[in-house]
Amino acid sequence: MNISFIGLGKLGLPLACCLAESGNKVLGIDKNQYFIDKLNNKELPFFEPGLDEIFPSPNLIGFTDSYESIFSDTDATIILVNTQDQNGGYSSLIVEKVLEEFSQYLKESDKDYHLVVLSSTVLPGTINKLISLIENVSGRRYGEGFGFSYVPDFVKLGNVIKDFKNPEFFMIGSNNERDFSLTKSIWHTFHVNNPPERSLTLEESEVAKVALNGYLVHKITYANFLGELCNGMENVDVHNITKTIGLDKRISPYFFGYGTPYGGTCFPRDTTAFIKFSEDRGKTAKHLLFAEEVNEMVYESIAEKLEQYNKISILGVSFKPNSPVTVGSPSVRLLSMLEGKEILCHDYIDETFENLQIFQNLIVNKCDDVQKCLDDSEVAVIMHPDKRYSEFDYSNVNVVDYWGVTK
Repeated sequence: MNISFIGLGKLGLPLACCLAESGNKVLGIDKNQYFIDKLNNKELPFFEPGLDEIFPSPNLIGFTDSYESIFSDTDATIILVNTQDQNGGYSSLIVEKVLEEFSQYLKESDKDYHLVVLSSTVLPGTINKLISLIENVSGRRYGEGFGFSYVPDFVKLGNVIKDFKNPEFFMIGSNNERDFSLTKSIWHTFHVNNPPERSLTLEESEVAKVALNGYLVHKITYANFLGELCNGMENVDVHNITKTIGLDKRISPYFFGYGTPYGGTCFPRDTTAFIKFSEDRGKTAKHLLFAEEVNEMVYESIAEKLEQYNKISILGVSFKPNSPVTVGSPSVRLLSMLEGKEILCHDYIDETFENLQIFQNLIVNKCDDVQKCLDDSEVAVIMHPDKRYSEFDYSNVNVVDYWGVTK
Protein backbone atom coordinates (compact mmCIF):
# COMPACT_ATOMS: atom_id res chain seq x y z
CA MET A 1 0.00 0.00 0.00
CA ASN A 2 0.92 3.66 -0.19
CA ILE A 3 1.14 4.84 3.41
CA SER A 4 2.14 7.97 5.28
CA PHE A 5 4.01 7.51 8.52
CA ILE A 6 3.80 10.19 11.23
CA GLY A 7 6.56 10.07 13.86
CA LEU A 8 10.14 9.28 12.80
CA GLY A 9 11.70 8.82 16.22
CA LYS A 10 13.57 5.89 17.77
CA LEU A 11 10.72 3.46 17.01
CA GLY A 12 8.90 5.21 14.17
CA LEU A 13 11.76 5.49 11.69
CA PRO A 14 12.80 1.83 12.04
CA LEU A 15 9.20 0.69 11.56
CA ALA A 16 8.75 3.00 8.55
CA CYS A 17 11.93 1.58 7.00
CA CYS A 18 10.84 -2.00 7.68
CA LEU A 19 7.46 -1.32 6.07
CA ALA A 20 9.20 0.17 3.03
CA GLU A 21 11.53 -2.81 2.82
CA SER A 22 8.52 -5.16 2.79
CA GLY A 23 7.09 -3.44 -0.30
CA ASN A 24 4.95 -0.52 0.89
CA LYS A 25 5.51 2.98 -0.49
CA VAL A 26 6.13 5.16 2.58
CA LEU A 27 5.94 8.94 3.00
CA GLY A 28 7.67 9.93 6.25
CA ILE A 29 6.36 12.86 8.30
CA ASP A 30 7.81 14.49 11.41
CA LYS A 31 7.82 17.99 12.91
CA ASN A 32 11.52 17.69 13.81
CA GLN A 33 13.17 19.64 10.97
CA TYR A 34 16.60 18.30 11.87
CA PHE A 35 15.35 14.75 11.32
CA ILE A 36 13.70 15.69 8.01
CA ASP A 37 16.82 17.42 6.69
CA LYS A 38 19.05 14.50 7.63
CA LEU A 39 16.72 11.89 6.13
CA ASN A 40 16.24 13.79 2.87
CA ASN A 41 20.03 13.95 2.69
CA LYS A 42 20.05 10.14 3.08
CA GLU A 43 21.60 10.35 6.55
CA LEU A 44 20.28 8.71 9.73
CA PRO A 45 19.56 11.10 12.63
CA PHE A 46 20.32 8.50 15.35
CA PHE A 47 21.81 5.05 15.88
CA GLU A 48 19.84 1.84 16.05
CA PRO A 49 21.45 -1.53 15.23
CA GLY A 50 20.57 -2.69 11.71
CA LEU A 51 18.84 0.53 10.65
CA ASP A 52 21.65 1.48 8.28
CA GLU A 53 21.10 -1.82 6.45
CA ILE A 54 17.56 -0.91 5.36
CA PHE A 55 17.97 2.86 4.91
CA PRO A 56 17.78 4.47 2.41
CA SER A 57 15.20 2.53 0.42
CA PRO A 58 13.61 3.32 -2.97
CA ASN A 59 10.22 2.72 -1.33
CA LEU A 60 10.76 5.64 1.05
CA ILE A 61 9.19 8.19 -1.26
CA GLY A 62 10.12 11.28 0.77
CA PHE A 63 10.25 13.02 4.13
CA THR A 64 8.35 16.16 5.09
CA ASP A 65 7.03 18.13 8.06
CA SER A 66 3.68 18.76 6.33
CA TYR A 67 0.48 16.71 6.24
CA GLU A 68 -0.58 18.33 2.99
CA SER A 69 0.17 15.43 0.64
CA ILE A 70 -1.13 12.63 2.89
CA PHE A 71 -4.48 12.26 1.19
CA SER A 72 -3.29 12.79 -2.38
CA ASP A 73 -0.39 10.32 -2.17
CA THR A 74 -1.41 7.68 0.40
CA ASP A 75 -4.35 5.48 1.46
CA ALA A 76 -3.43 4.88 5.09
CA THR A 77 -1.57 6.72 7.84
CA ILE A 78 0.42 5.10 10.64
CA ILE A 79 1.06 7.15 13.79
CA LEU A 80 3.90 6.32 16.15
CA VAL A 81 4.69 9.30 18.34
CA ASN A 82 5.78 9.64 21.95
CA THR A 83 3.14 9.05 24.64
CA GLN A 84 5.41 9.36 27.67
CA ASP A 85 5.15 12.49 29.81
CA GLN A 86 8.05 14.17 31.62
CA ASN A 87 7.41 12.16 34.78
CA GLY A 88 7.58 8.79 33.02
CA GLY A 89 3.81 8.39 32.95
CA TYR A 90 1.38 8.38 30.06
CA SER A 91 0.00 11.28 28.01
CA SER A 92 -1.98 11.25 24.75
CA LEU A 93 -1.49 14.98 24.08
CA ILE A 94 0.93 14.53 21.16
CA VAL A 95 -1.34 11.94 19.52
CA GLU A 96 -4.30 14.30 19.92
CA LYS A 97 -2.35 17.20 18.43
CA VAL A 98 -1.34 15.06 15.45
CA LEU A 99 -4.92 13.92 14.85
CA GLU A 100 -6.32 17.46 15.11
CA GLU A 101 -4.05 18.69 12.31
CA PHE A 102 -4.47 15.46 10.35
CA SER A 103 -8.26 15.72 10.56
CA GLN A 104 -8.28 19.23 9.10
CA TYR A 105 -6.73 17.83 5.94
CA LEU A 106 -9.03 14.79 6.04
CA LYS A 107 -11.98 17.19 6.05
CA GLU A 108 -10.81 18.71 2.76
CA SER A 109 -9.86 15.42 1.09
CA ASP A 110 -11.71 14.03 -1.94
CA LYS A 111 -10.95 10.42 -0.97
CA ASP A 112 -13.86 8.34 0.23
CA TYR A 113 -11.96 6.42 2.90
CA HIS A 114 -8.63 6.73 4.73
CA LEU A 115 -7.30 4.29 7.32
CA VAL A 116 -5.62 5.50 10.52
CA VAL A 117 -3.32 2.96 12.19
CA LEU A 118 -2.20 3.90 15.68
CA SER A 119 1.02 2.28 16.89
CA SER A 120 1.70 4.52 19.92
CA THR A 121 0.84 2.98 23.27
CA VAL A 122 -2.36 4.43 24.75
CA LEU A 123 -4.25 4.05 28.00
CA PRO A 124 -7.32 1.78 27.74
CA GLY A 125 -10.32 3.90 26.79
CA THR A 126 -8.29 6.40 24.76
CA ILE A 127 -9.02 5.23 21.22
CA ASN A 128 -12.76 5.91 21.40
CA LYS A 129 -11.91 9.50 22.38
CA LEU A 130 -9.45 9.77 19.49
CA ILE A 131 -12.06 8.52 17.03
CA SER A 132 -14.52 11.13 18.34
CA LEU A 133 -11.85 13.80 17.90
CA ILE A 134 -11.36 12.83 14.24
CA GLU A 135 -15.14 12.82 13.67
CA ASN A 136 -15.60 16.25 15.26
CA VAL A 137 -12.78 17.94 13.33
CA SER A 138 -13.17 16.21 9.95
CA GLY A 139 -16.96 16.01 9.87
CA ARG A 140 -16.66 12.37 8.76
CA ARG A 141 -18.11 9.31 10.43
CA TYR A 142 -15.95 6.46 11.69
CA GLY A 143 -16.41 3.36 9.54
CA GLU A 144 -17.72 5.39 6.62
CA GLY A 145 -15.28 8.23 5.87
CA PHE A 146 -12.30 6.84 7.76
CA GLY A 147 -11.13 3.70 9.53
CA PHE A 148 -9.11 3.11 12.67
CA SER A 149 -6.95 0.19 13.80
CA TYR A 150 -4.43 -0.33 16.60
CA VAL A 151 -1.10 -2.12 16.08
CA PRO A 152 0.98 -1.32 19.17
CA ASP A 153 4.68 -2.12 19.14
CA PHE A 154 6.21 -4.80 21.36
CA VAL A 155 9.86 -4.00 20.69
CA LYS A 156 12.98 -3.12 22.66
CA LEU A 157 15.33 -0.26 21.81
CA GLY A 158 18.65 -1.67 20.69
CA ASN A 159 16.81 -4.60 19.11
CA VAL A 160 14.02 -2.76 17.29
CA ILE A 161 14.55 -4.04 13.74
CA LYS A 162 14.77 -7.68 14.78
CA ASP A 163 11.79 -7.38 17.14
CA PHE A 164 9.58 -5.71 14.53
CA LYS A 165 10.37 -8.43 11.97
CA ASN A 166 10.22 -11.35 14.42
CA PRO A 167 7.45 -10.70 16.97
CA GLU A 168 6.19 -13.31 19.42
CA PHE A 169 2.73 -12.60 17.96
CA PHE A 170 1.11 -10.06 15.64
CA MET A 171 -1.95 -8.31 17.02
CA ILE A 172 -4.38 -6.07 15.15
CA GLY A 173 -7.05 -4.19 17.05
CA SER A 174 -10.05 -3.19 14.93
CA ASN A 175 -13.81 -3.08 15.17
CA ASN A 176 -14.72 -3.92 11.59
CA GLU A 177 -13.53 -6.30 8.86
CA ARG A 178 -12.60 -3.54 6.41
CA ASP A 179 -10.06 -1.94 8.75
CA PHE A 180 -8.67 -5.32 9.76
CA SER A 181 -8.15 -6.38 6.12
CA LEU A 182 -6.54 -3.08 5.12
CA THR A 183 -4.22 -3.20 8.12
CA LYS A 184 -3.25 -6.81 7.48
CA SER A 185 -2.40 -5.97 3.87
CA ILE A 186 0.15 -3.39 5.04
CA TRP A 187 2.00 -6.02 7.08
CA HIS A 188 1.31 -8.82 4.54
CA THR A 189 4.96 -9.57 3.64
CA PHE A 190 6.53 -7.92 6.67
CA HIS A 191 7.34 -10.66 9.19
CA VAL A 192 10.24 -13.07 8.87
CA ASN A 193 9.22 -15.61 11.51
CA ASN A 194 5.57 -16.22 10.52
CA PRO A 195 4.18 -15.31 13.98
CA PRO A 196 0.72 -16.28 15.24
CA GLU A 197 -1.82 -13.56 14.39
CA ARG A 198 -4.59 -12.32 16.64
CA SER A 199 -7.56 -10.12 15.80
CA LEU A 200 -8.89 -8.19 18.81
CA THR A 201 -11.33 -5.34 19.21
CA LEU A 202 -9.85 -1.88 19.64
CA GLU A 203 -10.76 -2.00 23.32
CA GLU A 204 -9.23 -5.44 23.87
CA SER A 205 -5.99 -4.48 22.15
CA GLU A 206 -5.61 -1.38 24.37
CA VAL A 207 -5.79 -3.58 27.46
CA ALA A 208 -3.53 -6.27 25.97
CA LYS A 209 -0.71 -3.79 25.29
CA VAL A 210 -0.39 -2.39 28.81
CA ALA A 211 -1.18 -5.77 30.38
CA LEU A 212 1.79 -7.44 28.67
CA ASN A 213 4.36 -4.94 29.91
CA GLY A 214 2.66 -4.87 33.31
CA TYR A 215 3.18 -8.61 33.58
CA LEU A 216 6.83 -8.36 32.52
CA VAL A 217 7.43 -5.69 35.18
CA HIS A 218 5.85 -7.98 37.76
CA LYS A 219 8.12 -10.82 36.64
CA ILE A 220 11.25 -8.63 36.75
CA THR A 221 10.22 -7.45 40.20
CA TYR A 222 9.87 -10.99 41.55
CA ALA A 223 13.41 -11.84 40.39
CA ASN A 224 14.83 -8.61 41.80
CA PHE A 225 13.07 -9.10 45.13
CA LEU A 226 14.44 -12.65 45.27
CA GLY A 227 17.88 -11.20 44.54
CA GLU A 228 17.57 -8.76 47.41
CA LEU A 229 16.59 -11.59 49.73
CA CYS A 230 19.64 -13.62 48.69
CA ASN A 231 22.00 -10.63 48.71
CA GLY A 232 24.69 -11.32 51.31
CA MET A 233 23.62 -14.90 52.06
CA GLU A 234 26.55 -17.28 52.44
CA ASN A 235 26.99 -19.82 49.65
CA VAL A 236 23.98 -18.52 47.67
CA ASP A 237 24.08 -17.12 44.12
CA VAL A 238 20.62 -15.94 43.09
CA HIS A 239 21.51 -16.30 39.40
CA ASN A 240 21.89 -20.05 39.85
CA ILE A 241 18.42 -20.08 41.38
CA THR A 242 16.64 -18.02 38.70
CA LYS A 243 18.38 -19.87 35.85
CA THR A 244 17.23 -23.17 37.33
CA ILE A 245 13.60 -22.44 38.19
CA GLY A 246 13.31 -20.47 34.95
CA LEU A 247 13.61 -23.81 33.14
CA ASP A 248 10.04 -24.52 34.21
CA LYS A 249 7.90 -23.66 31.18
CA ARG A 250 5.35 -22.00 33.44
CA ILE A 251 8.01 -19.44 34.38
CA SER A 252 10.57 -19.41 31.49
CA PRO A 253 13.98 -17.73 31.74
CA TYR A 254 13.04 -14.55 29.84
CA PHE A 255 13.00 -11.34 31.91
CA PHE A 256 13.62 -13.51 34.96
CA GLY A 257 16.95 -12.62 36.51
CA TYR A 258 18.34 -10.39 39.25
CA GLY A 259 19.61 -7.09 37.91
CA THR A 260 19.44 -3.33 38.15
CA PRO A 261 16.04 -1.59 38.42
CA TYR A 262 13.75 -1.65 35.39
CA GLY A 263 13.63 1.60 33.44
CA GLY A 264 13.49 2.97 29.91
CA THR A 265 10.56 4.49 28.09
CA CYS A 266 8.04 1.63 28.13
CA PHE A 267 8.08 -0.21 31.46
CA PRO A 268 7.59 2.82 33.76
CA ARG A 269 4.98 4.34 31.45
CA ASP A 270 3.01 1.12 30.97
CA THR A 271 3.18 0.34 34.69
CA THR A 272 1.67 3.76 35.38
CA ALA A 273 -0.91 3.18 32.64
CA PHE A 274 -1.98 -0.18 34.09
CA ILE A 275 -2.26 1.28 37.60
CA LYS A 276 -4.40 4.12 36.22
CA PHE A 277 -6.52 1.67 34.21
CA SER A 278 -7.09 -0.35 37.39
CA GLU A 279 -8.11 2.77 39.33
CA ASP A 280 -10.56 3.70 36.57
CA ARG A 281 -12.12 0.25 36.98
CA GLY A 282 -12.37 0.66 40.76
CA LYS A 283 -9.50 -1.74 41.50
CA THR A 284 -6.00 -1.43 42.98
CA ALA A 285 -3.07 -2.97 41.09
CA LYS A 286 -1.24 -3.88 44.29
CA HIS A 287 1.25 -6.10 42.49
CA LEU A 288 2.47 -3.17 40.35
CA LEU A 289 2.46 -0.74 43.26
CA PHE A 290 4.70 -3.27 45.00
CA ALA A 291 6.83 -3.45 41.84
CA GLU A 292 7.51 0.27 42.11
CA GLU A 293 8.45 -0.16 45.79
CA VAL A 294 10.88 -2.96 44.94
CA ASN A 295 12.38 -0.89 42.13
CA GLU A 296 13.12 1.89 44.61
CA MET A 297 14.51 -0.66 47.06
CA VAL A 298 17.02 -1.88 44.45
CA TYR A 299 18.17 1.70 43.76
CA GLU A 300 18.71 2.24 47.47
CA SER A 301 20.51 -1.09 47.76
CA ILE A 302 23.02 -0.11 45.06
CA ALA A 303 23.50 3.41 46.42
CA GLU A 304 24.10 2.04 49.92
CA LYS A 305 26.91 -0.17 48.61
CA LEU A 306 28.57 2.91 47.05
CA GLU A 307 28.36 5.23 50.06
CA GLN A 308 31.88 4.50 51.33
CA TYR A 309 33.55 5.22 47.96
CA ASN A 310 34.45 8.56 46.37
CA LYS A 311 35.62 7.44 42.93
CA ILE A 312 33.07 5.26 41.12
CA SER A 313 32.94 3.80 37.62
CA ILE A 314 29.56 3.23 35.95
CA LEU A 315 29.64 0.66 33.14
CA GLY A 316 26.60 1.17 30.93
CA VAL A 317 24.97 4.61 30.89
CA SER A 318 21.95 4.32 28.61
CA PHE A 319 18.88 2.48 29.82
CA LYS A 320 20.01 -0.75 28.12
CA PRO A 321 22.84 -2.11 25.91
CA ASN A 322 23.00 -1.15 22.21
CA SER A 323 20.86 1.94 22.65
CA PRO A 324 21.92 5.57 23.21
CA VAL A 325 18.63 6.46 24.94
CA THR A 326 19.05 7.81 28.47
CA VAL A 327 15.36 8.55 29.08
CA GLY A 328 14.37 6.43 32.07
CA SER A 329 17.91 5.09 32.40
CA PRO A 330 18.62 3.43 35.79
CA SER A 331 22.21 4.69 35.44
CA VAL A 332 21.06 8.30 35.15
CA ARG A 333 18.79 7.85 38.15
CA LEU A 334 21.70 6.34 40.10
CA LEU A 335 23.93 9.29 39.16
CA SER A 336 21.39 11.64 40.72
CA MET A 337 21.91 9.75 44.00
CA LEU A 338 25.70 10.10 43.94
CA GLU A 339 26.24 13.84 44.28
CA GLY A 340 29.63 14.73 45.69
CA LYS A 341 31.27 11.68 44.09
CA GLU A 342 33.69 11.52 41.17
CA ILE A 343 32.24 9.32 38.42
CA LEU A 344 33.87 7.59 35.47
CA CYS A 345 31.30 6.46 32.88
CA HIS A 346 31.61 4.04 30.00
CA ASP A 347 29.11 3.09 27.34
CA TYR A 348 29.67 1.24 24.08
CA ILE A 349 27.47 3.73 22.19
CA ASP A 350 29.16 7.17 21.98
CA GLU A 351 25.86 8.94 21.20
CA THR A 352 24.73 8.09 24.73
CA PHE A 353 26.87 10.86 26.20
CA GLU A 354 25.20 13.50 24.02
CA ASN A 355 21.95 12.70 25.86
CA LEU A 356 23.43 12.35 29.34
CA GLN A 357 22.07 14.71 31.96
CA ILE A 358 24.86 16.10 34.15
CA PHE A 359 23.87 16.72 37.75
CA GLN A 360 24.98 19.60 39.92
CA ASN A 361 27.78 18.82 42.42
CA LEU A 362 28.69 15.67 40.47
CA ILE A 363 31.89 15.21 38.47
CA VAL A 364 31.18 12.92 35.51
CA ASN A 365 34.00 11.88 33.17
CA LYS A 366 33.52 9.94 29.95
CA CYS A 367 35.86 6.96 29.81
CA ASP A 368 36.64 5.30 26.46
CA ASP A 369 38.93 2.59 27.87
CA VAL A 370 37.05 0.15 30.13
CA GLN A 371 40.16 -1.23 31.81
CA LYS A 372 41.50 2.24 32.59
CA CYS A 373 38.06 3.13 33.91
CA LEU A 374 38.30 0.18 36.30
CA ASP A 375 41.93 0.81 37.29
CA ASP A 376 41.19 4.46 38.12
CA SER A 377 38.17 3.67 40.34
CA GLU A 378 37.59 2.40 43.84
CA VAL A 379 34.43 0.56 42.85
CA ALA A 380 32.76 -0.42 39.55
CA VAL A 381 29.00 -0.73 39.07
CA ILE A 382 27.84 -2.99 36.21
CA MET A 383 24.61 -1.37 35.01
CA HIS A 384 24.26 -3.25 31.70
CA PRO A 385 23.91 -7.04 31.30
CA ASP A 386 26.52 -6.79 28.55
CA LYS A 387 28.85 -9.81 28.38
CA ARG A 388 31.59 -7.62 26.91
CA TYR A 389 32.13 -6.26 30.41
CA SER A 390 33.12 -9.75 31.56
CA GLU A 391 36.34 -9.60 29.53
CA PHE A 392 38.25 -7.21 31.83
CA ASP A 393 40.40 -7.51 34.94
CA TYR A 394 38.47 -6.62 38.10
CA SER A 395 41.12 -7.82 40.56
CA ASN A 396 42.09 -4.30 41.68
CA VAL A 397 38.63 -2.80 42.05
CA ASN A 398 35.54 -3.53 44.14
CA VAL A 399 32.54 -4.59 42.08
CA VAL A 400 28.78 -4.11 42.39
CA ASP A 401 27.36 -6.51 39.82
CA TYR A 402 23.69 -7.40 40.28
CA TRP A 403 23.55 -8.86 36.76
CA GLY A 404 26.24 -11.43 37.44
CA VAL A 405 28.24 -10.35 34.39
CA THR A 406 31.63 -10.72 36.05
CA LYS A 407 30.94 -14.15 37.57
